[in-house]
Amino acid sequence: MRRLAFSLLLFAFVPTARAEDVTYQNPKASGVELAATFSRPPGETPIPAVLLLPGAGPQDRDETTAGIKPLKTLSDYLNAHNIATLRADDRGVGASTGDFKSATLQDFASDAQAGLAYLLQRRDVDPRRIGIIGHGQGAILAAIVAAEMPQQVSFVVLLSGTAVTGEKVLLGQTARAEMAAGLPDEQVQADLRIGTVMYRMAMAGRPGAEMQHVLAGAPEEWAPFTVAWRKQIPRLQSPWLKSFLSYDPSVALEQLKCPVLALFGEKDMTIDPEQNAAAMKRAFSKGHNHEAKVKLLPGLNYLFQKAKTGMPNEYEALHESFDPSVLEEIQGWIAKVIQP
Repeated sequence: MRRLAFSLLLFAFVPTARAEDVTYQNPKASGVELAATFSRPPGETPIPAVLLLPGAGPQDRDETTAGIKPLKTLSDYLNAHNIATLRADDRGVGASTGDFKSATLQDFASDAQAGLAYLLQRRDVDPRRIGIIGHGQGAILAAIVAAEMPQQVSFVVLLSGTAVTGEKVLLGQTARAEMAAGLPDEQVQADLRIGTVMYRMAMAGRPGAEMQHVLAGAPEEWAPFTVAWRKQIPRLQSPWLKSFLSYDPSVALEQLKCPVLALFGEKDMTIDPEQNAAAMKRAFSKGHNHEAKVKLLPGLNYLFQKAKTGMPNEYEALHESFDPSVLEEIQGWIAKVIQP
């Protein structure tokens, strides 16, 4: 406890980081220019750097969620410990150009690669000590980039990441949320079966009219539960959801050879922490990565806040962007793996 208090005291008195508004192109995507903030502590260079990647949905560079800014908090903490950071607005969000709605998971991965390429060309960044920290979807992207660019990525931190297909993630999310809300088992089972059909149709590229027809023909006892799914049909047509549902993160995770730190909040109700932590361990074992560490952190939610229920509607009321102990663990682990 004393060590944590001392660390936070140091954090409070570190000179202000230098922040630059920067832009860089994604050469794989015409018309996509990413607007970002590069920040680093004052002092000698080159220094280690980290690319920060946010979760799913249209995210700004701070990953602003329910009034809190997880990536800004993480960036400030790393800057205070002599690590530079780069964090960007998603394509089509904030000051970044491009079309967010038409982008797939693979498109966002190419944007992340462009961010890594930007860090590699900066003279004040040590190219031998560049890592990626991804949260939620960002963890999926971090693994993709590190697997495709193994010589350029020195380490990876995966926060609330997934290691099973998006279909399994979303079905599990639905079931856990409904059970936590005390809904009857009849509704939970109906939504799982309807969801499976709808997601398979989405992956197959079936049109919305066909989805409506299938819902109209659902068994009579399921009819009350199809109303909510009808409202979801526009979302089921999105290119991103189709790519997310079918993508299996374990493929990239098995390819990682660099040091990896994977952290999960035990109370996370957005993804199933136990399911994904176990699947991640299997992937690292299959890939013979002996430098991968997976931890389940008690009492924390998807955003690594100290939580009561872990449900998203609780985020804003908790008034915390990141549990201090998690910030310290991430920074301490990075400090060890980047030692000469």
